[in-house]
Amino acid sequence: MRYRLKFTLLPGEAWYGANINDGWKLPITEKSKTKTDTRYISSYNQASPLWLSSKGRYLWSEEGYLVKWKRGKAICLSKKAEIRLYDGFETLRGAYLAAAGRHFPFDGKIPDEMMFRAPQYCTWIHLATQQRQDDILKFAESILAAGMPPGELIIDDGWQTTFGHWDFHPDKFTDPRAMIRALHAMGFKVILWICPFVAPEAPDYERMVRENMLVRDRRGKVASRVWWNGKHPLLDFSNPRSVKWFEDLTARLMADYGVDGFKQDAGDAYFYKDSDRTFRPGVDANGQSLLWAETARKYRFNELRACFKGGGWGVTQRLADKTHSWDRNGLNTLIPNALLQGLCGYPYSCPDMIGGGEISSFKEKTGEVFDRDKREDQFDTELLTRWCQCSALMPMMQYSFALWNLKDETARNACLSAAKLHAAYADRIIALAKQASVTGEPIIRSAEYQYPHEGYEAVKDLFFLGDSVLVAPVVKKGARQKTLRLPEGNWKYLPTGTIYPGGRQVTVEAPLSVLPIFEKTE
Repeated sequence: MRYRLKFTLLPGEAWYGANINDGWKLPITEKSKTKTDTRYISSYNQASPLWLSSKGRYLWSEEGYLVKWKRGKAICLSKKAEIRLYDGFETLRGAYLAAAGRHFPFDGKIPDEMMFRAPQYCTWIHLATQQRQDDILKFAESILAAGMPPGELIIDDGWQTTFGHWDFHPDKFTDPRAMIRALHAMGFKVILWICPFVAPEAPDYERMVRENMLVRDRRGKVASRVWWNGKHPLLDFSNPRSVKWFEDLTARLMADYGVDGFKQDAGDAYFYKDSDRTFRPGVDANGQSLLWAETARKYRFNELRACFKGGGWGVTQRLADKTHSWDRNGLNTLIPNALLQGLCGYPYSCPDMIGGGEISSFKEKTGEVFDRDKREDQFDTELLTRWCQCSALMPMMQYSFALWNLKDETARNACLSAAKLHAAYADRIIALAKQASVTGEPIIRSAEYQYPHEGYEAVKDLFFLGDSVLVAPVVKKGARQKTLRLPEGNWKYLPTGTIYPGGRQVTVEAPLSVLPIFEKTE
């Protein structure tokens, strides 16, 4: 069956939704001429079959669909499920809360409070796939030695024997239990990177083939799919045996080693095909991605990067890997993409690693993973500083590039200051997270969401933390001022204590050491 919906955009209407990685390209307006497609999620981040309007309307379908936006008209197409346009909610906030209540009510859970309270530290940029016990311990020790607080420590890809053989590699880890005990004694929680791919040399591989635990292609053969680590088969989570295998595995890692949770990577829909033969008939590529993501709900310390639907779950959703740049999928995308996460039902947002998590950006500059003593001057200190500030008052913040070890004093100070600022607001952030788990209200909110119909539809270089803190990071290289239009009311500029009346444009000084923050005083 073919489903089709056509409607006309209202004068001045702005639309937000679909693919989180495209948040910086939004909103869609009467002038837009583009296509958006969630039938098969090919982007490198979360997605949703939800579109929201600044005029209080929204689109929803239980499956993905194509939208053609052209000259103020929208044509929605699907072969899988009906697409409906809901109206009458007046504002962007009204449309979002109505959609959340009807289609993805929140489950009352949040990730562990430590994930909001303290910075997270991932070993990826520092060690890449060369994860080794001694180096991980040195990484953790350097964090504390620099005066940074302990937090969640993520041991990334490379700790395992192989994909599907999820045990510590014996050549890299002489005593993983002792390592985790030591990290716990320092105050860290330990998170392991994990994925749904299975190498043929994994001990359980033949059993998985026999019991139909692996994805099969349209011909019924075990499918091998290309990904960033080569070409491998992957688990079919429509088979309950695959789910049990994964849950037994993670339970063993937690019981035997003291692991606290998991960074569940990959699981992107584009690793699957709609034509795959699944254990449970009718599970398409988006559905497999959803099933993989659903397993993360079991853990208090969790992280996903890819997910279709899944709004309302108490799961951390990280933004996709960013380049070490201002405007090439870099710092410019953090605010709009994180705001779109909140509008799609993913409020427990973690921006990508500070300075960028796309490791090729760092290899390009150093010729290897990272040798700070040889090539530190290749990195943009101003970018690192502004990235710290931009992340500081988001729901979570995550480091990987070891800024605290840099010789450059400006970058080191920015790193420490951002961590302290985040800690100072942690109680407020956690209170907002708990509120989100019940009401669905995003933790960070766009100006259009918070102050509708005041001309903020296209503003994407600031955000509100809750309803009274306005955070306006500097995201342009060389800028030492920030210009913005304040909403109605009186606003205190926290760096100087100056009170500004709202309803007008202001320009404030924002030297490299300053994150512009305003708080509503009445």
